[in-house]
Amino acid sequence: MRPTPPRCTFDTDFILDDAQAAAADALSTPGTKGLYLWGPVGRGKTWLLDTYFENIDVTAKKRVHFHSFFRDLHAAYFRRNFSIDAAIDDILSTESSPASLLCFDEFHVHDIGDARLITRMLDALFARGVVLVVTSNYAPDELLPNPLYHPTFLPTIEKLKEELDVVCVDGPVDYRSGGASGSRFASGSWSLEPVLGGHTFAELCCAARSTGDYLQMIETATSVTITEIPALASVDEFAAQRFANLVDVLYDRDVRTDFHALVPRHEFAVGCAGLDTDRLVSRLSELGSP
Repeated sequence: MRPTPPRCTFDTDFILDDAQAAAADALSTPGTKGLYLWGPVGRGKTWLLDTYFENIDVTAKKRVHFHSFFRDLHAAYFRRNFSIDAAIDDILSTESSPASLLCFDEFHVHDIGDARLITRMLDALFARGVVLVVTSNYAPDELLPNPLYHPTFLPTIEKLKEELDVVCVDGPVDYRSGGASGSRFASGSWSLEPVLGGHTFAELCCAARSTGDYLQMIETATSVTITEIPALASVDEFAAQRFANLVDVLYDRDVRTDFHALVPRHEFAVGCAGLDTDRLVSRLSELGSP
């Protein structure tokens, strides 16, 4: 059974749009399934998830960004000699007991290798009766979008839709696009001025780096400077995806980041499309000027 807070938990000093209100209704209605909240960037999914998590009367619970969770799962999987059950034991541990409620922010599947481990992870979680509440920019049917690999993930997609109630949060407004939010990340800047020091785009994104590498890089960082950032359309899809992953990590860990680019911010993603690009542009829109 999915635990629920009272509906008034989601009452706030701003008016929820219809999609947010429908999601709040779902989060506060008892049910036997978990929830999968998906929709475009900036529609309030993370706020809904955090409000739910902070007000739910459950002790054994975890709320994690999916990047961080998956890095920890990889590490536990290798540490536990490739036993997915032992790895799940490790990552579900809390001070009191194994987590019975797991909240993922920004769930996604891009890579076929990751997809195989995610399938095993989900099977193990569902077998244990762990309740999942998930946010994503992707509808379940859009996960692992690469047409070469998507058919292999369809059974997992169907399993997700069986175990989780799917709610679309697709209000008309991108609430991130209004400018800086007061976070440390948003206190950073996008500049065309060259600067000494920092990390170049090529160093961070044109070599084979994982999200785990980025998480390790910023583990003790209070600020990050990235230089020589080219137009996104001028780099290959792998470098572009790494940059999107890097910004995801910096944003989620709320690290002040100064971007020194070769193109103005409004021209950076011209000619590029896709949900990850939309999320990237939305997050960069929160930055100030130097």
